[in-house]
Amino acid sequence: MTGLSGWLGALNGADTPDNIATQMGDCLSRGAYDRQFRDNLKTKATRDGGLGLISRYPVNTIVEEDDFIATICGKVVWQNAALRSLAAEKGDEAALIEGYKRYETKVLQEMQGAWSAALISPKRKVALVAIDRMGVYPLCYGLGKGREFVFSSVTGGMRAFPNFAASVSPQAIYNYLYFFVAPAPTTIFDEIMKLEAAQFAYFKDGELSTGYYWEMPYTTETAGDIEDWSARLINQLDRSMLNTIEGVNPDTLGAFLSGGLDSSTVAGLMMKHNGKGKTFTIGFDDPKYDESEFAQIAARHFSTDHNEYFVVPEDVTAVQEKIAEIYDEPYGNTSAVPAYYCAKMAKENGIEVLLAGDGGDELFAGNERYVSMQKVEKYGLIPRGFRKGVMEPILSLPGVRHMPVLSKAHSLSKRYAIPMPDRLYSYGFFYDQTADGVFTSDAAAQVNPDLPLEILRKKYYHYGDSQMVQRMMHLDLQITLADNDLRKVNRMCDLAGVEVRYPFLDSELVDFAAGVPTDVLLKGGELRSFFKYALRDFLPQEVLTKEKHGFGLPFMSWVYQDKGINEQVCDNLTDFKKRGFLMPSFIDEVIAACHTDEPSGAGGFSWDVAMLELWFKKHL
Repeated sequence: MTGLSGWLGALNGADTPDNIATQMGDCLSRGAYDRQFRDNLKTKATRDGGLGLISRYPVNTIVEEDDFIATICGKVVWQNAALRSLAAEKGDEAALIEGYKRYETKVLQEMQGAWSAALISPKRKVALVAIDRMGVYPLCYGLGKGREFVFSSVTGGMRAFPNFAASVSPQAIYNYLYFFVAPAPTTIFDEIMKLEAAQFAYFKDGELSTGYYWEMPYTTETAGDIEDWSARLINQLDRSMLNTIEGVNPDTLGAFLSGGLDSSTVAGLMMKHNGKGKTFTIGFDDPKYDESEFAQIAARHFSTDHNEYFVVPEDVTAVQEKIAEIYDEPYGNTSAVPAYYCAKMAKENGIEVLLAGDGGDELFAGNERYVSMQKVEKYGLIPRGFRKGVMEPILSLPGVRHMPVLSKAHSLSKRYAIPMPDRLYSYGFFYDQTADGVFTSDAAAQVNPDLPLEILRKKYYHYGDSQMVQRMMHLDLQITLADNDLRKVNRMCDLAGVEVRYPFLDSELVDFAAGVPTDVLLKGGELRSFFKYALRDFLPQEVLTKEKHGFGLPFMSWVYQDKGINEQVCDNLTDFKKRGFLMPSFIDEVIAACHTDEPSGAGGFSWDVAMLELWFKKHL
């Protein structure tokens, strides 16, 4: 993988600055599969601050100019003409230094594209780190024991800094089990924070502050002309693809293809603007999870060079430890497995750059809850006096929930009573479960069960004046996309040795999507209605009408049926008992769920806890 690391603050130990910068930089590349990146490690350090960089792009470097040292990992699209000209002449890092001298932190407003950046000045006692608008590139930060400002793209880089304390608390485990990832701004370590999309951390004269340099420009308009917006969308999609594939060898370009709206759109645009391209899909013998038929339809429609791989249980056991090793924080999404094998297949077929369709649902209203939550809100249109005085007393009567019509009203009443955004997660295991029912008594005493919801609320109400669907989309851009999907695809492509790019996250397309009126986005209350309408003459009809799916994994049936997966998962679950976080009886319940085909709430944690244990073994 690639990234940057560094610090600002005087070193007190005997180790040299160059050694520290190298040790931190070494952590940016983990495992034998991507050690080739270590040859690209660049460092520049003094006793008062240093930087390290590993990048797949030769143009990325470390620049020292005046009192500043700066580095950028990724590709910046400069909006300021003078800085764009300077970047073309001297590089993005020189433009960042000049931009900071002119505008301080506001220079970040001029930076589009996908990147992470760091600028330090030991003399001026200032440091600035930031990541791109969509959070494609991660970055962690924190304070050392001597109040040094320490930062790295991976938590391992942070822990490589001398005497940096990093501990895993019951609260961090609770957060992970709640989301199956460690959500920003937290990490799995209490002392390390993680930047959110479009966020920066600023360290000046010993004081640390954070802020957002960019906001989604959501429109306040609700209505619009769908024909006009459709024509504009097609134009923006064309531009985003051209921007994304600029400089890529046409013969080494490929795309993930699940057969869904977004991946099919990306595949079609690739063929339209590249003239050629290979597509890759994952299949399963289980028809509930297999989408290869739709991927084949899209591939034939666009005449791609299509490739398939059917994942089998043995593939899971073969890659599980590698997944735990390459993630610097525990990651519990089982779809990482098919994502890896899809990227691996692409690499084996000569692909250097893979295109992914992530972001489409979060930008163009494609998640089911965007519609279902608004239906729940309509319950509130019933006069409160009638609801409280007549309806809800009737709906609370015994047996009502089993009556066809009244059961729906009972469900609406129950959900409406839960405020947003808590309602979105009220279907989850932990919403009605107390910590002391899962964690040991000592661990439960250290858990604030409201913290995950507090994280959600802060993100949801970040745009307090926006419309409800816009707040949900923004929440998903942070939690579902930046914290989960991008981490999955980025790391699995790193593991496979292929670069991934995201056409839907092109800055111009993102700005456009934020400007589409909500009544156009969800015309008639239908998910992706606008997107489907605009691309009705581009995508095959079968793709336009298929149900939403994705690269899922039939894990629960496999862990029950396959001895290899069952033993690997259950052995790690048993080992996790010794760590003292979870009640042994709860882990026994999870293990028992792996030996039956009956649905179980606890069974859903089997992979997540097993991956957590493997992560501990690999990293701590």
